Amino acid sequence: MEKKIYKKTLKLLGNKGVKFTTEDLAKELGTSKRTIYSYFASKDEIIEKTIDFVFNEIMALDAEILEDSTLTLQQKIKLYFENIPYAYNLSAIIRHIDDFQRYYPDLCEKVNNNINILWDPILKLIEKGIKDNEFEEINTTVFKLMLKETLKKLLDFEFLSKNQISFENGIKSMNNIILYGLVKRKDD
Repeated sequence: MEKKIYKKTLKLLGNKGVKFTTEDLAKELGTSKRTIYSYFASKDEIIEKTIDFVFNEIMALDAEILEDSTLTLQQKIKLYFENIPYAYNLSAIIRHIDDFQRYYPDLCEKVNNNINILWDPILKLIEKGIKDNEFEEINTTVFKLMLKETLKKLLDFEFLSKNQISFENGIKSMNNIILYGLVKRKDD
């Protein structure tokens, strides 16, 4: 039941932001508020556990990708980046990050901390690719800075709206630039 609650909470977060009510959630679930409160002590706890659920699912999927020995390093990196926006609708949380900052600053910080550690496994993979001579040597500190700052902008709803791009398309573009660069390669 908890997983169902998390998914419905994400749907409500996507549609209404943090302003949804437990009554809204009960209607989505086809149950009573009392049933919801038998799992959670408060709306705050529902939101916090939903955030935990989202990031735990992303990290579990990422671990599967990174541990899959049938994939090349390039395939792993591509799948890793593709996993970010789609894993249980991270964008539902991101879309209303300003409301999180205003009403739930501790949870906003938790979201940002989780997003920051999302990069650690991919950086280790890239460092392995450099060591194994599969990737060009790069400064991984600068690369992590690029990832963090790009993601920060992609989390900014005003930036996305002004530039008419979605979070998902921004992540895909970042992925393509990282994997394929800017310079056209001549056919061999």
